[in-house]
Amino acid sequence: MDVRGKVQSYQKPYPMSFDTVTYLAGFRLPEFVKFNWDDSKSTFEHVSQYLAQLGEASSINKLKVHLFSLSLTGTAFSWFSYLAPNSITSWEQLEQKFDDHLFSGSHELKLSHLTSVKQMRDESVNDYIRRFCDTKN
Repeated sequence: MDVRGKVQSYQKPYPMSFDTVTYLAGFRLPEFVKFNWDDSKSTFEHVSQYLAQLGEASSINKLKVHLFSLSLTGTAFSWFSYLAPNSITSWEQLEQKFDDHLFSGSHELKLSHLTSVKQMRDESVNDYIRRFCDTKN
């Protein structure tokens, strides 16, 4: 149930035909390294590692989309789960949405970084955040 008390049913963000893609002969599902958005790995690093783990199967766009959720966990998996049904029609589109939403560039503020910088006594919240941002650059 969602917060309004309604039952939610999961619908994949890609067309059902992506689930019927034929695997390459001898393909074994890799143990994907999971991306959770809370670590220091960038979306570029994750996608690169994901494609490397897929090996030859990375040449099949529908298969890349179909298996991508298996490489996500935590916040990143939640993001994928809430994509609108049939909103992803290509690997390029999924990769772009993933990067746009979860990009962790050098200027992005993360809670884990925020907790390492302590607010000083008599320091305003604005000054604290400004100081935190200065430590990230």
